[in-house]
Formats: sequence, C-alpha cells, structure tokens
Amino acid sequence: MLTEFEVRQRMEDIQQSQATPFRKVRMLLRIGKSLKTQGRSLRLAKRQLAKQADRNTSAILTRMEMRTSVLHEDVREAADDILRTGDKPHVVMM
Repeated sequence: MLTEFEVRQRMEDIQQSQATPFRKVRMLLRIGKSLKTQGRSLRLAKRQLAKQADRNTSAILTRMEMRTSVLHEDVREAADDILRTGDKPHVVMM
C-alpha cells in the first residue's frame, strides 16, 4: 500500500528526472494504476466491514479511500501537464 508521502516523493522524483516527457508520463500513470487498485481494495474492505458495523474502522477506510482518490487525480493531472507542456509540471503539496 502506497502512502501519500511515497506517492508525492515519487511524483517529484519523476518530474525532476531527465527522462523524456512520454517516459515521465508512463511512470506517473504506473503510479496511478497502483493507486486505482489500492482504491478498489479499500472500497472492498469498507463494504465487508459495513456488514460487521465497525463504524470507526469504516470511517478510517473512507478517509483513506478519499485520499487515494485525490492522489490518483493529482498523478493524472501531473501526467496531463507534462503532455501539454513537455516540461515539468507544478507539484501539488498538501
């Protein structure tokens, strides 16, 4: 499971690299794919816990799912910026 720090660090490393813009985009989209899979796993776990009525854990999973979704969008936005400009995009830090 990727943490927000790891994702943002990888994004920055990729953006700072000397790779071609298309290579950077492919690397960013690979991270995005991992985040999408991670989001699916979190949704499944949340659904399974809903049956057990563990509200606290369900709330934590909901927050994790939302953060994963935001990270996924940030990664896709960074990849889109690279494609549009061919340059390194801005890094969104929260």
